[in-house]
Parts: sequence; structure tokens; C-alpha cells
Amino acid sequence: MIYMKKISIVPNTLKDENYLETKNLIKYLSLYECKIFFEDIHKSDLYDFCKNIGINCSFVPRNILFSEANFLIALGGDGTIIEIAVDAAKYEIPIVGINVGTLGFLTQTDKGDYSAIKDVIDNNYGLTECMMLDISIISKDNQEICNFLALNDLIVTGNSYKMITTSTSVDGTNMGRYSADGLIVSTAIGSTAYSLSAGGAVMHPEVDAMIITPICPHTLKARSTVIPGNSTIEITQIPPFRTEAVARADGKIIYKFKDSSEKIRIKKSKYTTLLVKQEHTNFFDVLRNKLSD
Repeated sequence: MIYMKKISIVPNTLKDENYLETKNLIKYLSLYECKIFFEDIHKSDLYDFCKNIGINCSFVPRNILFSEANFLIALGGDGTIIEIAVDAAKYEIPIVGINVGTLGFLTQTDKGDYSAIKDVIDNNYGLTECMMLDISIISKDNQEICNFLALNDLIVTGNSYKMITTSTSVDGTNMGRYSADGLIVSTAIGSTAYSLSAGGAVMHPEVDAMIITPICPHTLKARSTVIPGNSTIEITQIPPFRTEAVARADGKIIYKFKDSSEKIRIKKSKYTTLLVKQEHTNFFDVLRNKLSD
């Protein structure tokens, strides 16, 4: 059989209790000639259900989930999209988000609404190409210790409830120092996340830029700063050392700094996350409907 679409589904089992919404989605997709992939960790919960309704579901290792699909369905919320964004970007696979959580700013539809799925099956959709961050930890002898990607943001904070002091440069030029609870470097799509809560500006997701936002700075004049997307940002912790500095990429701890000679280097990644965009919706509708209260 030749399938119209090969679709990988990534359910968030903490939000989709007993796979209720996942099973409803499988039933909907059974109306079309689709090949469905799940990660193999879901086989014991979904294999019999798929078999009983006669739909072809394959339970595969995580890498196959991305390499074989035409597009991905993230069934959860923003966190579910962020969790698969890096792998999806590397395979250049579009993501459709179905919100079964609370806010769902990055998702396209809410549970039970499969209009975005139908648009993708009918090839009637657009794409938002979201910039990602390429994050490197650099040693005192200027060697890369490790490297990470992030869709939303890179956050540097103390490892306790104490302020940290950081020095920031943009393209080798000293931008200044911040004594604050931390510092956020976000993408345009990430500007509506933690950066917004910290007082940062909102950027349209298609803007090629990054925004640097201090978290609770101990000053009257610190503001978030928008810089060009092709810039290179470097952040170092400087005295006084009240606490150990910790770096987080999209909320996950990626590094705990050992001394002040280490630094973070952030630039635009060569990868982008592709989010499905329905023709009748736009960013300002989402902004008004989900963040106006």
C-alpha cells in the first residue's frame, strides 16, 4: 500500500491520561491512508488498540520516529513541542501541536480539533521557520567543552537563591554587566516565554533576532536588548562569586560552571524548527487569545 502521509505521534502521557486524546487522534487518522509511528515505549499501551481498529501503527526506536515521518504531531503542550524540537529540526520535519495542556502558545489547535491535521494531509498549510540557538560552553583555553541547541532560550542563573554577576559581550564588544537573579538569551519564538515574564519585549516568531533579558536586576536602568540574529553573544560570570552559575537550555540544566574562566557562547544555529501554520491564523491572533488575560 502507498500511504498518503507518514505521521509520527508524540503523546505527553502526563497530560493525556490513559491515552484518551491519543486514541481519539488515531481514530481520526484511520479515516485516511496514513502510516503512523510511535516511539516503542508506547507499544504496550497502544498496540492492541491500533490492531483492533485496523490501523497500521509501527512502534519504533526514537531515531526512526524522526527519520521516517513526513510530519510530527505533538500531543501535549508547549513543553512537548520543545522536547522534540531539536530532533525534528535536524531531520527538517514540520511539527503540528495539539494542546491538551494549559497555555499551548506554540500549538496549532486544541484537543478534539483536527483541522490542522486535515490541512497537512491536504497539503494546505504554511510553515513558520523558527530560529534556534547554538550554545557552546567554552573553556579557559578557548576550547569547546560541549554544545547544545535550544528553541526557546538559554538561561544563566545561580545555583541558589543568590544573585550572580555576569559580563556580556556582543560580537566581541563589551555590552555591560548585570547583577541579577540571572540572564536570559531568547529567540523570537522564545520571547513569549520566560523572557516575557522577566519584562522582555515580544518579538514576532519570524524576526531574525535574539533578545537579552536580565532576571530581576538589582538596578533601575537594566532593560532587555534586541540584537541581530547573526550576532555572537558571550557570557561570563564575574566577581563577586556569591553562588555557582548554572546554564539551562529550554529549561534543562546543561552545565554547572566550575570557575570564572569558562564562558557561554551563543549564536544562531544552522537548524530551524518548522511549525505548521494554518492559513487562517496568524501570530497576533494567538498573542491576543492566549496572552491577553
